[in-house]
Amino acid sequence: MENNNGKGIFYGVIGVATLVVAIIGATFAYFSASASNDNVIKGNAATVGLNLAVTKVSTDATGGLIPMNDADVSKGLEGDAATGDKMCVDKNGNTVCQVYEITVSNTGTSTAVVNGTLNITGETFTNLKWQLLDGVSSDGLTTNDTYNPISETTLATGESLAPTSGAATYFIMIWISNLGSDQSAADTGTFTGTVTFNSADGAGISATFS
Repeated sequence: MENNNGKGIFYGVIGVATLVVAIIGATFAYFSASASNDNVIKGNAATVGLNLAVTKVSTDATGGLIPMNDADVSKGLEGDAATGDKMCVDKNGNTVCQVYEITVSNTGTSTAVVNGTLNITGETFTNLKWQLLDGVSSDGLTTNDTYNPISETTLATGESLAPTSGAATYFIMIWISNLGSDQSAADTGTFTGTVTFNSADGAGISATFS
């Protein structure tokens, strides 16, 4: 009897020990499997960065604006032969308009779709106008029949800029519309233009000129 009990206790101890080893082995295998599961998803968030530059193109037109007929904006852009065909300078050497180049570029890593506005304000200007010129360079600019008063006006909608170096360029012309009568009280002082571009993700940039 005692031998049988001894054998029973011995086998019982062996059985418990085997169970403990099995549990430890299973636990080790679990942690081992967890430790080897090192596949990590990595990536970088795309960014959108905008750069904006406004440059005066009509550099020969240095005086204050005098009124110009809307029908003569093409002549004003071309200049007069009597004064060397200088942009925005009439035959008497007066400044009749101003032309600015606006360039917005994408410095980010994803395509940017932007909307742009131009807001012109002045001290006392009733007849100040501007238009978006046709053409892609100052040597190939032409006027059109679309005139805008001084206010916040759309400059561009849905302009797509490629990543890193995509850019879009616009040229605008500003002048005082001639009424054929004394405008000294209606159009005087200085004006300021604010160009603003915003992308779909909320990134925005603005620049001012005067």
